[in-house]
Amino acid sequence: MTYPPAGPTINGQVITVHRLMNNPILIYRLLRTLVQQRLIGDKLLSGRVDLTGSGSAVFEIAESIFSDLPAERVAALMEYPLTTSTPGTVAVATTDKWGLADEISDELVARSRMDLVMRKLIKLANRIAFQFDQLALSAIGSAVTQTQTAGAAWNVAGADPLLDILLAGAQPDGLNQGYSVNVLAARPVPWARLLAATKVIERAPREGENGILLTGNMVRIAGLEIWKTTNMPVGVDVLAADSTQLGSIAYENIGGGYDGTPGDVESKTIRDDKRDGWRIQARKIAVPMVQEPGAAVKITGV
Repeated sequence: MTYPPAGPTINGQVITVHRLMNNPILIYRLLRTLVQQRLIGDKLLSGRVDLTGSGSAVFEIAESIFSDLPAERVAALMEYPLTTSTPGTVAVATTDKWGLADEISDELVARSRMDLVMRKLIKLANRIAFQFDQLALSAIGSAVTQTQTAGAAWNVAGADPLLDILLAGAQPDGLNQGYSVNVLAARPVPWARLLAATKVIERAPREGENGILLTGNMVRIAGLEIWKTTNMPVGVDVLAADSTQLGSIAYENIGGGYDGTPGDVESKTIRDDKRDGWRIQARKIAVPMVQEPGAAVKITGV
């Protein structure tokens, strides 16, 4: 691609204009939003930890909610029995700065009808957010070891996806650590098979305009929110989890005059008068923390 873009050319009655140049007829496609990209890492890891001033945190993984010994009957004027409390596995999380930059010339700004700076910033933000979502889901996939094998692959006759997800949710519940599975994350194909399952359709509400039979949207099934994602790590197709317990996103505010909320994607435009142009930068300073891997279970064999 020639940069900056070449001016219009004329060949007979045909005028050729570079797509980034002025053109009242050209309709630029809309950028896909982050919602359409189905980012769910920050939903599964719903906690937020501010590491500003240190950039790192020491935390415990899978700490029990119970003391080591059971309570005993205490007679009058007798001392209470002593117990210990075993801590969880100690881990350290350190924030990373994920960033990208792009440049834009004054010529490109002057000759274009669209807001190129904002368009480029959105692209940078989308790339960084999408990549961090993959990082968060990869961390979850590595930390979670519990599995529930489906009774049958969801694309064969006799499969019961609804029973499979309920049995999967029963595993964290059975640990008696206060977990309560409330979300199910699935790749698009298992998500579609779950939606089309006979028992799910039979139990789906038919009233209203937003039912799944009319819109294809699944808000809640058996107390679970069903999320679709393309960012599952290799080997994981479906994951059931307690999003309130599974973990957190730790972030850091390092200043610098960036726009945006620390922990989200921040952006900045920088004027470069020596080169008659602009430099645009976007960054995300955060790290995923999986604190309770027992709060999730992978569903295999779907």
